[in-house]
Amino acid sequence: MPNLATRNLVTKNSATQTPLMPTALAGCSIAEALAQFDINITPLATAQLVNNSRQVNQGDVFCAVIGTASDGRNYIDQAIAAGASLVIAECQQAQQHGNQLRRENVTIVQFYQLNQRLFELAASYYQYPQDKLSLIGITGTNGKTSTSQMIASLLNLCQQDAYQQTDKSTESYGQSDGHSIAAQAAVIGTTGAGILPALTPIANTTPGATELNQILASFAEQSVTHVAMEVSSHALDQGRIAAEQLSVAVFTNLSRDHLDYHQTMADYAKAKFSIFAGTTSETSAQIAVVNGDDEYGQAWLAQLKQPSIAFGKSDAVTQHQRFVRAQDIELSPSGVSFIAVTEKTSAKVESKLLGEFNIDNLLAAIASLLALNISLDAIVANIPKLLPSQGRMEAFHHTDKPVAVVDYAHTPDALANALQACRHHCQGELWVVFGCGGDRDQGKRPQMGQAAEQFADHVVVTNDNPRSEAPELIANDILAGCQHVEKITVMLDRQQAVRSTLAHAKSNDIVLLAGKGHENTIEIAGQIIEYSERALVETLYLTGEH
Repeated sequence: MPNLATRNLVTKNSATQTPLMPTALAGCSIAEALAQFDINITPLATAQLVNNSRQVNQGDVFCAVIGTASDGRNYIDQAIAAGASLVIAECQQAQQHGNQLRRENVTIVQFYQLNQRLFELAASYYQYPQDKLSLIGITGTNGKTSTSQMIASLLNLCQQDAYQQTDKSTESYGQSDGHSIAAQAAVIGTTGAGILPALTPIANTTPGATELNQILASFAEQSVTHVAMEVSSHALDQGRIAAEQLSVAVFTNLSRDHLDYHQTMADYAKAKFSIFAGTTSETSAQIAVVNGDDEYGQAWLAQLKQPSIAFGKSDAVTQHQRFVRAQDIELSPSGVSFIAVTEKTSAKVESKLLGEFNIDNLLAAIASLLALNISLDAIVANIPKLLPSQGRMEAFHHTDKPVAVVDYAHTPDALANALQACRHHCQGELWVVFGCGGDRDQGKRPQMGQAAEQFADHVVVTNDNPRSEAPELIANDILAGCQHVEKITVMLDRQQAVRSTLAHAKSNDIVLLAGKGHENTIEIAGQIIEYSERALVETLYLTGEH
């Protein structure tokens, strides 16, 4: 069997989850925070800032914003009943700003354009936690989760190395500027927030304004110094994070996704580009880390006025002042290896991770740490210790069963990359089980089908969060992109599809289970049903079931 990068089979995560709420609120004053927006209220004791009425606890401040999907003002009574000590409600007229009224002995303050200014208000209340942290923001269609976790893991590994250097307290290890590393890195993203591996689930890839400031404040309390956070196109478009708050902005790639929200690729690209602070100013302190092999990345590198590091596998990236290029790439059953070449030096990189696309993720992580003044030698020394993120090309083994690879691939490009990665490590036949989400971009469905039949020997089309759509219609959309129906099976019950495929595949085959990744639920006809593909495979392989 190929020696793929694997996780030990465990029944549950024993790591303690990272707390995401700050506890030291003595210095937090909502009266002082509101005063910065020309609103004067009587000082009062408060707890957390919350903009979801269902999360309000005794003493919290409820921020009732007018959102795109719902109006928080409709839930003021619910928040008061839950114990809110103050309500800040968005108003639509500037002249109403600062007006106050009382309801059930709770003050309701009117705030004009609260939705647009909520991050600023929350940052003020939590005493600007982002100023105490170095934020690394990662955006792109694919690779955000893996890259962010690589960055955080490498920062912590380099830190451990620094402290293990005996009798070298005055020397630098890993820093190219002569300073010792004193970093503890956390992550925020699709699989949760916290210090790896103890991640706490969060609702959105990039949290909203109040939740993000709570998380950052809790990190600062825990002596975290660096945060690698995924930045979604939705968050950028909605102003949930500002480019100026990021020390390093990373762009991985851009391909079709989220067109149900952005409508056009141009709008999608515009949202992604807004992560960079130096689009108009040469004085930006932010460093851009950009995929120089991506067509959008190439164009943006030419436009950016801020310091930047290009990464990639082509000669083109070496034309930039700072770069990281992968040369002499080798893919083997044990993983990937390459030579990382920069404008100054080079080093051999060896990794247990699967697939050529993980080379791009590694390059992005290397460039990000170089931007933080950590030496190439220190970085590559720790890359062999990296394991795949949960549900990201995560391989499971059993002596007489196929290798099962659980991955989050849910775009045509990501699915093609994942299948090609598996093919490099496959000694038998390659199977794929996947579906497409309902109430989302329908145009990518036939493209997913085309990618699946092009790169796999056997294709099983199943459910993947059909939501309110009929699963049969989604499957038909996928099949519209397929020509070789003889290799395709439709089995809409996802659990049954996984069980059946693993039972029929041979021990030297690889089965890619694409789309669910780290997720623990599946949404069918408006119902959220518990379903973990990782847990299912673990159970099947531990018990020997079919």
